[in-house]
Amino acid sequence: MWWNKATIFILKITIVFILFSMGACKKEVTADEAKVKPPVRAYVVTARIDKKGTNSNSEGTAVLKGKYDEDTKILSYAIEYTNVAPLLITLRSGIKGSEGSLVKQLYKLEKENEISAKISGTLLLNPLQERGLLKGLWFVAINTIIMTPEISGRLTLKQL
Repeated sequence: MWWNKATIFILKITIVFILFSMGACKKEVTADEAKVKPPVRAYVVTARIDKKGTNSNSEGTAVLKGKYDEDTKILSYAIEYTNVAPLLITLRSGIKGSEGSLVKQLYKLEKENEISAKISGTLLLNPLQERGLLKGLWFVAINTIIMTPEISGRLTLKQL
């Protein structure tokens, strides 16, 4: 009879030990771990800027080449143009065929002798600007003495 009490006691201790062991292995999930973070993407940004965007008869053309990184929120760009003398180059946001709203002035002619065939720079985007860029709403407009805008073209993104 004493061995029955000893066996039951050992059995109880074993069950308690197993329960404590199972509880120690339980992982707590925090709020940060529960959220799945989307992968950070980088894009090649291009725009062909010509008379098609404005329905003008201009012979001027331009090309914007750049990169956008979702992690840093920085858009870097370079614009090269030919057969056009820009007074103002702007980055605008809006649907196709609209005047759009100004996002950023990229270039403004200050002096007559200042004309350069290449313009470059960077932009730090806020969340609203990033959304517009990724939705394909942005375009470049080049204004001249002759016409405002004389040529324009939409930015397109290609994921790296």
